[in-house]
Amino acid sequence: MKKKDDEMKNKNSQTKNMNLRLNLNKEPSRLRAAKAAQTLKVALLTVLLFISVPSCKSPTGPKQDNLQPGRRDYTWTVDTLNIPYTVLESIWGSSPTDVWAVGPGGDKDKTIYHFTGQQWVNDGISRPLAPVAVFGFSQKDVWFGSYGNTIWHYDGNSLLHFQDYTIPNCTYAGIESIWGDSPDNIYAVGFGDSSNVLRGVIQHFTGSKWETIYISNKNEDFVRIFKGIFSGSDYYVLSIRNNENNNTDSTIIYQFDGKNVKELYSSDFLAGHSSNLSVIASRVYFILDNGVYLYNNGFTLQFNVEDQNFYRSISGRNGYDVFLCMKDGIAHYNGMDIQYLYHFHTGIQFLGAPSIFDKEVFFLAYDFVNNLNLIIRGKLN
Repeated sequence: MKKKDDEMKNKNSQTKNMNLRLNLNKEPSRLRAAKAAQTLKVALLTVLLFISVPSCKSPTGPKQDNLQPGRRDYTWTVDTLNIPYTVLESIWGSSPTDVWAVGPGGDKDKTIYHFTGQQWVNDGISRPLAPVAVFGFSQKDVWFGSYGNTIWHYDGNSLLHFQDYTIPNCTYAGIESIWGDSPDNIYAVGFGDSSNVLRGVIQHFTGSKWETIYISNKNEDFVRIFKGIFSGSDYYVLSIRNNENNNTDSTIIYQFDGKNVKELYSSDFLAGHSSNLSVIASRVYFILDNGVYLYNNGFTLQFNVEDQNFYRSISGRNGYDVFLCMKDGIAHYNGMDIQYLYHFHTGIQFLGAPSIFDKEVFFLAYDFVNNLNLIIRGKLN
């Protein structure tokens, strides 16, 4: 067990581009809340906010038929979880009363939390995994991707080890993200570590086991994979590529046909550019610098975000109900303009994509000033 723990610490120290993987911004790399051990406290801080702020500069883009502007009358609640040495990085739920949040940390019994609709709970069981990704289809079908060559599954009763895996010529591997369009067609992307050089990896689940179906020959880490209604049989993969000094120098978007990848877009990170992917209402959205695009044999601009605080991360219910992660809060695009819904102080950073339901949203963030995990919950009035 000590050997695995040492490997985990080594891997954490090598992944210098964690913030880029999570939000594709220019903030410092993955931080560990390194404070003295203390009793776990879970405090629920309710903040009722009805914020009215001026609009950002009006965006431009084509109209999407039969869509109504998304509502903005949210009441906001902030749940704070004080978990020493653990930063929650991924959130997913089947409903507002069944939400999971996970993240690697120093204590293996404090890496997985579940929201019941009333409170966040942790079962206190120590498990040999460092979860970074959570994704599912129902209360009885939830997948957990981890660093350390392992995948776990929750069946509605128990969270159990499902499968270990190895990547050829790699001593270490990890999963960054999981996504699928049906319970027997799921993809996981991540990396294999070969002599301190990362290889992007794609794995596929077809109902019985996970199989590695693609390994990159470049020094890169695959961090997202999606498919949309315009994709045909192809998937889109977001990669973070490193240079010869193992420093991040670009973000790449690939088109993946099930066997091979084709580079679709590249952005020079060292020059201040980056790209991202999101899936909204079965459409894959491409965030290319400050522009938000759809792709169908060519990029079509949907809207621009003329705000330097844009994190280049979006999510939503449809093309006129889009949430924008900002450096100082949550903004919203309703097909006509962009307005802030929620503001927070400096030192807070979004981690991963939110979990969105018909009338509620769950955003995962970390307060680096007070070393607290935050779940920012919005509910329509």
